[in-house]
Amino acid sequence: MKLIVVNKWTYLFLLLPVIGIIKLFLYDIQFLDNILNFGYQLFISILIAIVGIYFFVKFNSRSQWMNPDHPKE
Repeated sequence: MKLIVVNKWTYLFLLLPVIGIIKLFLYDIQFLDNILNFGYQLFISILIAIVGIYFFVKFNSRSQWMNPDHPKE
């Protein structure tokens, strides 16, 4: 599986992991006193990052399951 970027706008999906990390350091640090709430906020930040990477790979790779209309090369 090769990543071939056809639409340059899909690079915006790579901003989601950055947003997740910024959210973790700027917003989630205040929940360190309650470990359960911090764990929940940490999970949300990681989920935001994973979704961004997933969509970037999905829209820029050619496979029968993920993106069958993607040009071959």
